[in-house]
Amino acid sequence: MYKKSYFEFFLFLSSVIVVLTTEAWAVTPLVRTITVEAKDIAPNADYVGLTTGSLSVQIRAQVGGILQKRNFKEGDYVKKGDVLFEIAPDVYKANVDKAKAKANQALAIYDNAKREWTRVQNLFSQNAVSQRERDRAMSNVNSTKADYEATEAALRDANIQLDYAYVRAPVSGFTSKEYQTEGNLISTSGDSSLLTEIVQMDPIYVEFSLPNTDLLRLQRLVVRGLASWGPKPETKIRFADGTEYDKIGEINFFDNKVDPVTSVIKARASFPNPDGLVLPGQFVRILVKGPLLTNAIAIPRSSILQTQQGAMVMVVDGENKVSSRNIVVLLNLEEDAIVESGLNVGERIVTEGIGKIRDGQVVQEIKP
Repeated sequence: MYKKSYFEFFLFLSSVIVVLTTEAWAVTPLVRTITVEAKDIAPNADYVGLTTGSLSVQIRAQVGGILQKRNFKEGDYVKKGDVLFEIAPDVYKANVDKAKAKANQALAIYDNAKREWTRVQNLFSQNAVSQRERDRAMSNVNSTKADYEATEAALRDANIQLDYAYVRAPVSGFTSKEYQTEGNLISTSGDSSLLTEIVQMDPIYVEFSLPNTDLLRLQRLVVRGLASWGPKPETKIRFADGTEYDKIGEINFFDNKVDPVTSVIKARASFPNPDGLVLPGQFVRILVKGPLLTNAIAIPRSSILQTQQGAMVMVVDGENKVSSRNIVVLLNLEEDAIVESGLNVGERIVTEGIGKIRDGQVVQEIKP
C-alpha cells in the first residue's frame, strides 16, 4: 500500500517538473532593440597629454656685476618690458658718462680739423700754402673723423650695457623662483647668469602622441571619401578628476615623421587660458575630434558578437523573429561602432539579451 502511494507521488512530481520545464522553454525571450539609423558623426579619440607653457624663457644676465635689486615677487605675472632685475646700474651709468665725454672731446677735435681744412683749402687755391700742407690738413680731418666715430661706437656700446643692467621681461608671463638673490655677484656665463624663468600660459599647450595606426585609419577614411576634416581638429581637456575644461582648443602641430621606436606621431594642441586655470606640468586626457563621417551607421558595441566568422549582430524581422547577420566594422569608438556594411537603415537589431537567443527564435521587445 505504501509502495503504491510513493510510486504515485513520484509520477505526479515528475509530471509537474516536465510541465514547468516545457513552460519555461516556451517563454518568449525579452530583448531590447534599436532601429538602425544613419547620421553624421565626428568620432572622438582621447590620449594622455602633458601641459606646457606656450613660451618658456630663461632670463639670463648679459652684463656682470652685483645684483642690486629685484622688482617682482616670485611667481608674479609680469608684462613684456617690465624691469625684473638691476645689476650694478651705477657702474654702467658712469661708463656711459665717460664714453659721452670722450665722444664730445673727439667731436671738438674733429670740428677743429674741419675748420683747419677749410682755411688751408682757401690758402691753397691762392697758392699761399703747399700741396704738402693741404694733404696734411686732409689727413687730419680723416683721422679725427675716425676717432670721433670710434668714440660714438663706444658710447653706443656703453648705452647698450647700461640697458642690459636693467634686466627686462622679454615676454609676458609668470615668473619662477629667483635663482640669484640680491647682493650676489653675477657673471655672464655659467649658472650664475640664470636669474629666473618666465612661462607664458595663455595660450597653454598640451603635447601628446597618437599611434600611427590611428592617424592612418582616419586618413584612409578621408581618402575613400567616407569622412572629411574640418579647418582644424577641435580638442578638449579632461582633468584627472574627470571634469572637462570649458575652453575649446585646436591642434596646431603634427610632427612630420613617425617615431621608429614607439610608432607614434607627436602632436600639440593650443588652448586659451586667460585665467591661468591650467598650469604647466599637468597630465591630462586630451579629447580629439576626428573627421566628419557623413550618413554613418553607428550601433552599440554591446550589440556585436565576435565569432570565428567575424562580427555579427542579431536582426529582428517584422514578425519578431531573429536571425544572425555578419557585418563589417569600419571604426570602433568608445561606446559605439561604425558599420561599413551588413546593415541597412530601418532594420532592427538586438542590443540587450543577445546571449539568450538563437537563430529563428521569436523574441519579445522590452518597451522603454
